[in-house]
Amino acid sequence: MNASTLHAGPPGLGLTLGADARAEGAWLVRDLHAAPGLDGPPGVLQGGFATGLAIAVARLVDHFGAPLTRLDARLHAPTRLGRDLQARVQPTETTAVHRVQTMDGDTLLVDAEVELAGHDPTPRVYDLAELATAPLAEPAPRELLATCWVCGHRPTHPLAQRMVPRWHDADTVVCPWIADDELGVDGAIDPVVVSAMLACPTAWASFRHVEDRGDEVGLLANYHLRVFRRAPLMEPLRVVARSDRVDGRRLHTRGALVDEDGIVYAATSALYISVPHLPETTAT
Repeated sequence: MNASTLHAGPPGLGLTLGADARAEGAWLVRDLHAAPGLDGPPGVLQGGFATGLAIAVARLVDHFGAPLTRLDARLHAPTRLGRDLQARVQPTETTAVHRVQTMDGDTLLVDAEVELAGHDPTPRVYDLAELATAPLAEPAPRELLATCWVCGHRPTHPLAQRMVPRWHDADTVVCPWIADDELGVDGAIDPVVVSAMLACPTAWASFRHVEDRGDEVGLLANYHLRVFRRAPLMEPLRVVARSDRVDGRRLHTRGALVDEDGIVYAATSALYISVPHLPETTAT
């Protein structure tokens, strides 16, 4: 990074924003770059990063400094790595709520709303919290998405987590995780990283239904993250996820970041669309 760029997330990730913003109508626009190695599908920014970077964009215009409350995002197109992209933000009519979009030229990639009004006080994910003490299954790496920053067993990024899937049952994933200091901000796990880590397990939780259809993968379409407290670095955590329901190609899942005492740090719900193959554009 140089004086003309800012980090979106921990410095080692390679997600950067232009330090100089420009006004375009109601939007405040910055250049955006996602470095190679932050893959979900090959050549495409991992879905939790693609949505979670909106948190960093909103934080740059926030006047209050309160912790993240929630992120609500819809993915419209893949965010390709190594390209010159744009991120833009504008206030909403609600205090501390910002609308953020990422763009590739005229193509809308992600449309998100970020609330920075303090932690959500009441997690209602009791079934997910119970997985804090569930027995851990053996890791089951899959060649599909083998280079993913979160769950791939052959990633290229130096900070990649290699949190390969562990199926508790056909519809439930329970993975142990310890976040290194490099993934932190102000002594806790960066929320952009939390967003990324919760995305992959929700995808794997729905994988049985993808296979039952004869498809190859579920693509993230909608993603909702709520934060309840600062997640600790260098302590044993669990990332858990469960498939909730299936409506044709639409796969609904939920996930949570918990510790072994059942404390819930963040929770997410996600919608995946089951497709026969990864789109060819994701490899370019």
